[in-house]
Amino acid sequence: MQIVDSYSESNHSGSVVVVSNYEWIEVGQSFTGDGGTLDSIKFYIKKYGSPTGNCSAKVYAHTGTFGTSSVPTGSALATSGTIDVSTISTSISLVTFTFSGAEKITLTNGTKYVAVLEYGGGDPSTNNIQAGIDDTSPTHSGNASLYDDISWGYASSYDFCFYVYKDDEAQKVGPFPSHFRI
Repeated sequence: MQIVDSYSESNHSGSVVVVSNYEWIEVGQSFTGDGGTLDSIKFYIKKYGSPTGNCSAKVYAHTGTFGTSSVPTGSALATSGTIDVSTISTSISLVTFTFSGAEKITLTNGTKYVAVLEYGGGDPSTNNIQAGIDDTSPTHSGNASLYDDISWGYASSYDFCFYVYKDDEAQKVGPFPSHFRI
């Protein structure tokens, strides 16, 4: 796998709660495609308490001004397999969400997208998941976005820690010139 875009967990300075019936059901970070085929997305997350249910990652088209007011638009272009939130560590760490089959979309070179983390369970005070952010001195070229079950909002004052990966480029092996034949 090769990195398409990322914002390292070394920038982590805080966390955002992701939980149903609270502020944020989905959170995301805008990024730029490079022409590769989507393989996986990592978010820097942890569980708090004993949440149940599943979470997933999604990729959306982007609208707004990249780096300032980027938010997802339309339906998800790709959705990862789910992860049982009870298996997520209570210590913040990178968690991989893998895309397969038709969900392995091509991320058009130069096109802006939003990588999204979704969790629709838990409760805000005792059982939730939390996503790592840089709210001190964010420097990623994109911006954070947050969904409250009504509409998407943006937060240019912080960036989520994330990695978007593409499949390794396949080595092209064509027919050998005739002078190489035995």
